[in-house]
Amino acid sequence: MPIKLIRKLLPPTAWGLWGLAMFLVAVLVYIHPFNTNLCSTFAPSSQNWWAGRDLYFMQSIDGFLYFPQFAIIYSPFAWAANPIGDIAWRFAGLALFCIGLWRLARLLSPQNGALVFALTTLAVFAPSLSSIRCGQANLHIAGFLLNTTVELARKRWWRATIYLVVALAVKPIIFVLLLLAAAIYWPMIWRLAVGLVVFMLFPFATANPHYVMAQYHACAAKLLVAALPDRAFCDIRGVFWAIGWIIPQSRLALMQVSAAAGTLGLCVLAKRWWNEPHRAVFIAAFSACYLMLFNPRTEENSYVILAGILAVPTAMHYVDRRRFSAGAALVCIGFWFSGDGWAYRLTDPWLKPLACMIFTIVLIRKLFRRDIGRFSSSAEGQLEHFSAQPTGLTPAAASTVE
Repeated sequence: MPIKLIRKLLPPTAWGLWGLAMFLVAVLVYIHPFNTNLCSTFAPSSQNWWAGRDLYFMQSIDGFLYFPQFAIIYSPFAWAANPIGDIAWRFAGLALFCIGLWRLARLLSPQNGALVFALTTLAVFAPSLSSIRCGQANLHIAGFLLNTTVELARKRWWRATIYLVVALAVKPIIFVLLLLAAAIYWPMIWRLAVGLVVFMLFPFATANPHYVMAQYHACAAKLLVAALPDRAFCDIRGVFWAIGWIIPQSRLALMQVSAAAGTLGLCVLAKRWWNEPHRAVFIAAFSACYLMLFNPRTEENSYVILAGILAVPTAMHYVDRRRFSAGAALVCIGFWFSGDGWAYRLTDPWLKPLACMIFTIVLIRKLFRRDIGRFSSSAEGQLEHFSAQPTGLTPAAASTVE
């Protein structure tokens, strides 16, 4: 088959692959609505909110581990009820994720964005399947991170703020990228401050103030308990746990603070050494690496967040730069970050954090190359024009993506 024909067929095939995955998951949810379905935790929380009941009644590291705002924004899905609401929730996450992949691919490679998206799909498809199947909010967070990266690169500060604030309501872990965005992109500081004020006041518009304050206090206590897990997760401790080394909580806290300072320093260097959109990609990727390694509750499914932000620029290097190493890296992303893939019991919880450590080293090495000029003609120079309307899309499709 001619190469040109393959290049033309890959993008629609990628979209078809995502559509097939959503269809099969929808069928599974419809047939077995309570089989490994995390929406069974989300929906009762929304019902408890509107009934004025406690959201955080489980005094353990499990249960409802989100801000009260999540119970409110999940309400439409809870009202639709199982299985329709559960399927709609999964579809919303997958749509957000796919649009984020598409937009970032088109931003990094205006000429070959569709092909970059297709190769990215092949790399991240397996790592995303588990989150789609069980309704994990990690897929939504991965989508928010990708779309926020695009908005930061285009200097659309308010759009980036909205993505970050809504993502914070979906899952608190996006706070890492929120803080880095404020530290690196100074125009974001006051906008994020406004957004966070709205975020905090939003629940008071839907419930009694005393009830809201009680839930805020309970949320803080719950998250503190959840930050001290009694079992191994897929963070940096999982690597050492597998070989019998248990990292004490005090030492982990010191590692978290040191790594946070190091991550901020790397992002400052990215700001100084790289132009957009690669600067924004570095910052988002470093935030995801930190999150995977130092969030004490990183799960197998969480690695879809890292897989997406790594796969798009890697696919761009393979398509635009013809680098064999980038193609090999795409295979590794799809292989190492698969949620329910090969040898699950043999590789949990050490393989994914170990892979993340390797990719972090590669990312730092790339950062220190400081080769800004190599990309100015392919992406940075076309950024202003590209911000107006994605190349190759009809006006209707462009409005949908944007």
